[in-house]
Amino acid sequence: MDPMWEWFCGENSSFLTGSPDSFDKGINNTCFINGLTVLPHAAFATLASIILFAVGVCSGYRGYNTRYVIRFPGHLFRWIITMLFMIVLIAAIGEGILSDTTYRDLDLGTQPYLYMGSIAALLGTMLSLVFYHHMEVWDLSGMDFLLLTYWVMGCLAESLRVINLYELGLAEFTVVRFSISCISILIYLLLIVIDLNVIRVKVLHLCQSSTESFPNDLLNPEMEYMYYYVNFLSQQSYYWISWLMTLGYKRPLEMEDLGALPARHETKYNHTKFKRVLKQELDKCARHPGTRPSLWTVYLKVYGLKLVSAGCLKVAADFCELVGPLVIGGLTAYVSTLSYPVDIEPVPPHHVTFSEFFGNGFVLVGTLFFAFCIKTVLIQGHFHLAILQSMNVRAALQAVVFEKSLRMSTFATTGGMMTIGQITNHMSTDSMNVLGMFQTINYMWSIPIQLVFTLILLYVQMGISALIGASLFLLVFPIQFKIATMISKGQKEMLSNSDERMKQVNELLQGIKLLKLYGWEDIYCKGVELIRGKQLRSLLTVSGGLVFTIFFTAGTPVLVTLLAFGIYTPISGETLTPAVTFPSLSLFNQLAMPLFLLPFSLFLLVNAVVSSRRLGDFFMAPEVEGIGKEEDTDDAEECEEIGESKKPPMDAQRYGNYHRTSSADEAEEEDEKTGLLIGSKKAHKTDYGASAVRKLMGLEKAEPLDPNIAIKISRGNFLWDPQGAQPCLTDINVEIPKGKLTVVVGSVGSGKSSLLASMLGEMTTVSGHVEMGEDESVAYAGQKAWLLNATLRDNILFSEPYNAQRYKRVIDACALRPDMDILPAGDQTEIGEKGINLSGGQKQRVSVARTMYSSKSIIVLDDPLSALDVHVGRTLLEEGIVKWLNGNKKTVILVTHQLQYLNRADLILVMKDGRISSQGDLDDIIAADPDMYSEYDQAVKAVSDVESESESGTETMFEREELRRKSAQFTRRLSAQLNKPLSKFEGIGEKEVGSLIEKEEMERGSISMGVYTYYFQNVGWLLSLVTLLSVLVLSGVNIGNNFWLSAWSEAGLNNESMRTNEMYIGGYAGISGTSLLLRLLSSATLIAASLVAARAIHQKMLRNIIKAPLRFFDTTPVGRILNRFATDTNLIDSKLAQTFNTTLTSFMTCISAVIVNTIVMPYFILFFIPIAIAYVFLQRYFLTSSRELQRLDNTSKSPIFAYFSETLGGLTTIRAYKCEKRFFNTIVERINKNQVAYLYLQTANRWLGVRLDLIGTMIVFVAGMTTLIGAMTLGLEPSLVGLAITYSLQIAGFLNLLVRGVADTEMQMNSVERVKFYSNVENEEYEGREPPPNWPEDGRIQFERVSVRYSTDSDPVLRAVSVDLKAGEKIGICGRTGAGKSSLTLALLRVIDIFGGRILIDGIDIKSVPLRTLRTKLSIIPQDPVLFTGTIRGNLDPLKEKSDHELWESLEIAQLKDVVAELEGGLDALVTEGGENFSVGQRQLFCLARAFLRKSRILIMDEATASIDLETDKLLQKVVVTAFAKRTVLTIAHRIATILNSDSILVLNEGKVAEYDSPENLLQRKDGLFASLVHDKDK
Repeated sequence: MDPMWEWFCGENSSFLTGSPDSFDKGINNTCFINGLTVLPHAAFATLASIILFAVGVCSGYRGYNTRYVIRFPGHLFRWIITMLFMIVLIAAIGEGILSDTTYRDLDLGTQPYLYMGSIAALLGTMLSLVFYHHMEVWDLSGMDFLLLTYWVMGCLAESLRVINLYELGLAEFTVVRFSISCISILIYLLLIVIDLNVIRVKVLHLCQSSTESFPNDLLNPEMEYMYYYVNFLSQQSYYWISWLMTLGYKRPLEMEDLGALPARHETKYNHTKFKRVLKQELDKCARHPGTRPSLWTVYLKVYGLKLVSAGCLKVAADFCELVGPLVIGGLTAYVSTLSYPVDIEPVPPHHVTFSEFFGNGFVLVGTLFFAFCIKTVLIQGHFHLAILQSMNVRAALQAVVFEKSLRMSTFATTGGMMTIGQITNHMSTDSMNVLGMFQTINYMWSIPIQLVFTLILLYVQMGISALIGASLFLLVFPIQFKIATMISKGQKEMLSNSDERMKQVNELLQGIKLLKLYGWEDIYCKGVELIRGKQLRSLLTVSGGLVFTIFFTAGTPVLVTLLAFGIYTPISGETLTPAVTFPSLSLFNQLAMPLFLLPFSLFLLVNAVVSSRRLGDFFMAPEVEGIGKEEDTDDAEECEEIGESKKPPMDAQRYGNYHRTSSADEAEEEDEKTGLLIGSKKAHKTDYGASAVRKLMGLEKAEPLDPNIAIKISRGNFLWDPQGAQPCLTDINVEIPKGKLTVVVGSVGSGKSSLLASMLGEMTTVSGHVEMGEDESVAYAGQKAWLLNATLRDNILFSEPYNAQRYKRVIDACALRPDMDILPAGDQTEIGEKGINLSGGQKQRVSVARTMYSSKSIIVLDDPLSALDVHVGRTLLEEGIVKWLNGNKKTVILVTHQLQYLNRADLILVMKDGRISSQGDLDDIIAADPDMYSEYDQAVKAVSDVESESESGTETMFEREELRRKSAQFTRRLSAQLNKPLSKFEGIGEKEVGSLIEKEEMERGSISMGVYTYYFQNVGWLLSLVTLLSVLVLSGVNIGNNFWLSAWSEAGLNNESMRTNEMYIGGYAGISGTSLLLRLLSSATLIAASLVAARAIHQKMLRNIIKAPLRFFDTTPVGRILNRFATDTNLIDSKLAQTFNTTLTSFMTCISAVIVNTIVMPYFILFFIPIAIAYVFLQRYFLTSSRELQRLDNTSKSPIFAYFSETLGGLTTIRAYKCEKRFFNTIVERINKNQVAYLYLQTANRWLGVRLDLIGTMIVFVAGMTTLIGAMTLGLEPSLVGLAITYSLQIAGFLNLLVRGVADTEMQMNSVERVKFYSNVENEEYEGREPPPNWPEDGRIQFERVSVRYSTDSDPVLRAVSVDLKAGEKIGICGRTGAGKSSLTLALLRVIDIFGGRILIDGIDIKSVPLRTLRTKLSIIPQDPVLFTGTIRGNLDPLKEKSDHELWESLEIAQLKDVVAELEGGLDALVTEGGENFSVGQRQLFCLARAFLRKSRILIMDEATASIDLETDKLLQKVVVTAFAKRTVLTIAHRIATILNSDSILVLNEGKVAEYDSPENLLQRKDGLFASLVHDKDK
């Protein structure tokens, strides 16, 4: 042979002395043909390298941006086909080596030509991907001509090989080489088509339907999520996110690091898609009354296609997983031939067939490796796609729930139909349930397919005995289904109890101040614990079901293997061999996980069904009527995207706004009204909610209003309950004059606020209609001021443009300038949740300032003057309403009890029993109702009596002093924090200047051992130890069981006796039974441990929170605390136990696999150690970033729920201002922040998943290779080879579960950490020595050099106060600014710190009395009325100590007996959440009744009659004198006239006692402080 060809063709190949003589000679020469096939690859490699070097190094493209890739057409298919081609070429190399072995076995020498061509093709194909990647990065589509040429030449070369094989008579598909060549030609043709298409689109620009545009996502510099803009390899390996993992490893991640969301995952995008389909469902329901919208139809239409695509990836991955057991069978058979060789005749050299190819152990190990690599890409792709859809649907649901809430009928929340807690649960629990279902829904159909094919393979392996064994699964499945049903029922009860618990916790937190002042914390705490007990019982049912699910899931495969292996020999007559045992064992093991996931998926599906039903009911809830057409919350371009117009109806433009009317005849003349969910201002044919109830009423077409009329109500009858029969307002006919002041007056409960609500569209119109003038708009200030958790300026501007001159006028008119000067950051100071750091009057003035600053034409004010003193009230009326608003031609509608201002009104409306009893100016009213004149006259006189104090604004100055004190305290606290060492908890003490609310605590670094210790302490050390030991022993028993099975199967190869077989069956049965019992024990103890811990942790947090000082609640948003009781508690209750179970099981399985492989083949450990090191590094690398991402996800949820809760409290205001869109956009921004954190967290999980799967695949590969080499060199038994690889297959799955389990454990322990933080909040001092039972008997109060401060780091507010308040006296407390009046009363209740002196009540130091006892022995009537959900009886007497007679007596004293008597149920009548079914004045009267009922010897009154009309106020003042004749009454003097009739007056000045004597004696002191206050009126 020519030496030039010898290296390639081999020593014994046919001679080739030059070019072949003929074509036939060349075609028939295999070496020559294989030599030709190398040429295209060599040529391409040379040219491609030159081009890449020239373009990349010798031009400006070298520094080209490679952060993203704009994909060419066919990018995905090219990468998939090319990578599959690489696997085919690797198989071709293997085929060449095996064929070469047939030569070497006969000592004919090696034949390199058999595999060299495939090696060249593999290198060329790999280079083609590099070439293509740079072609995309550089956007040089002309480079594609080289690729096209390469594929054409490769296809021609491979065709020559096929012809050669045909000529040699090898054109059979059983020949591996022929099949590979045919597949290669097909792949070349596909690649040619792809490149022709690229040239058509990118180079020639032919036949294009649309021009290409640069992706909008990449135009956003903040968008860092490049999943859709990188090449296939980077996308599927998640290499592109490595920058974030590296950054997170170096330093803690912040939300700013994550950037913006891709457009397809933004909340608005998903909201628009979801709402469009939901609207169709709601339309259908409106056409068929009584039906519920099917959210499942919505899910399917919006997200179904991508979910099904994800499911297909899952099924493909499952098929790849089935390769494992098949390979085990082949390997054990291969090793058996090595261990027990059979003499066979030698065969001549040849191309190997498929049976020979896959009969080789090394090929089988390689096949397993590539199958698992493909499975990795497929299964992680499935997870990622399903998770993306799940987060999309969660965002859409949260947005739609919020949007619906903005339109929710007032009655829906105040009438008991649903509570704030339930609506919040729709945002949190229900949306999360749907999210969980989306992630597992594909298991419901892919698992049955997986089970069927597994059973088929088992039948092939073991015959009928496998099916008999597997029939146990069929017997167990109905039991599992029954358990799932039980779990579903328990879950439903648990959700219901969770709703109730959250409602009670919410009420407890909202009314914590009153509960503390009354000493009722324990009562309401026990109420929460009672419902928590019910929830835990439901959780016990669910957990019990989970225990048996785990038991059956893990135990059934053990019983199945026992039965199948036990009957195999008797039925088949064949002995059990490793080639049968271990493939079957592996298949049985693969049945375990699907059978575990199936009931788990069913469980999540049931949760989603329940939640979807609840959401469907919520979407059908009644809506408000509104004023005209509401603004849609979607942007114009988004509406256009779904074919909707933003143009309002012509009639609405022409005639202004209108309400429902009873005129059905003209219904067809106007399109029906649009609900918020409909999606645009375009008229639609369907109404939802309350509108649907009144659908048949039609709309009355409004005639143009008189230009001088702002609002007109004609023949109006209104009610709150759409289903109600008796209207709350009847026969309302009124015309509100434009640009004038209209005053509404009337007694408590007469319908004043309801009248305003009817104008605002908050009530249901029974008949008549409400019309508003053209271009009119409304600003509204409610009776209960509603403020945002924002700066003072933001609360006033309410998103109006800032105008310095107008802003200053409004601030002065509302007397807010001095308050702003006191605040630490002026008007940039943050106002706490619900305005917690402002007094009632200050909150009301900010609320009114908002209306005055607004550009609205109609200003509606619901009794704002009740919370203001006379001076500020007068300033507000004169400067604000008369001069500013009326002066600017604004229409003002004012509800008030201050009758002295009636002479300012242009129109007076007198409300009585839900009707307008009279209307007109003051003279008209007096003529119609002479009693009104006497009330008006008395009011004017009362004002003159208090003018002296009013001139100095004493009440407002007291408020400012309180504000000054809080601001000073805040400044000192901040200074103190700056001097302290940094807390481990980030956010504690971290505030910007002017910020009140502390940042949410977020501990950095790993979860400390202290948190784990805290958890296991709550479990109990004994239970923890039993759980751990049971898991360890179980793993040991399972290892022994499998070694026993290995010995059993090996005995089959040695043809041992039947007696020995029976011995093996008995031993296997005994060990299996022990394993089942231990499985049940370990599962039960683990679940029991989690329940014990959940109960203890929740109880500790609840009991600690209620003992926290009031200051804690001032600086912590309620939404944040609720998040601990909701999300964090649910995680600890439900998820943590499952995560612990997964982590422990995975850890013990992996350790078992390593132990078994090391025993079988000690060399395995040498290869495993570097893999283990890589694994540990990967775990730490991942956990550092994922921990921070999880915390960002957790902390970004709180603002969503806090804002949602805040919004629900101000729906009327938001709707009146027509700013629903702004609030919707804000919640969208907050949801987007949570979305981006969740998106990166889940993508990081996929980054980890791919790498762990590859590590697992490497372990399988190493185990296979080491045992195979061990069998060839050391004579390793086939049964041990099968056992080792069976265990290594388990590593591949459980390694991923282990890291995920560790990560999830740490992330969920973050919830324990957060709850632990709230369980250790500093408490008030509750301990003390119980006083005598009848204490205080007299009510004498002695202050002995008392010094008081609000916290340990603040200055004293009372300094060495000494005063003796006699028993039974009525004492008025007053003083100038800075007096310490409020501090004195708070000191009596030990709300603030008494650090000097002592306070004695009837001779007993109150610091020695238990705090709860002290507060229950005193009574206080606070300024802000608080009622709790339940009954009137429960609100008056939560301890259930009083008789019905006493309850009725207290109601009679409070002027409420008639009101309650008329209610259905009387004392047991329902009080809705927050007492919203009663007016503010009535709520105040209930608080009075509550205090009267207590019959304490000491009563503190803090402006208790602010929201009550003058007549009722006079009656109550007389009641106080008579009902508390022998009791000590302390009255905080907001008006001097109120305390002039007191027995004694205590005057405070700068925290000290200035004067203390009777009013008569004090008035005689001409130079006295009290006298100066009184006599100032003469000046």
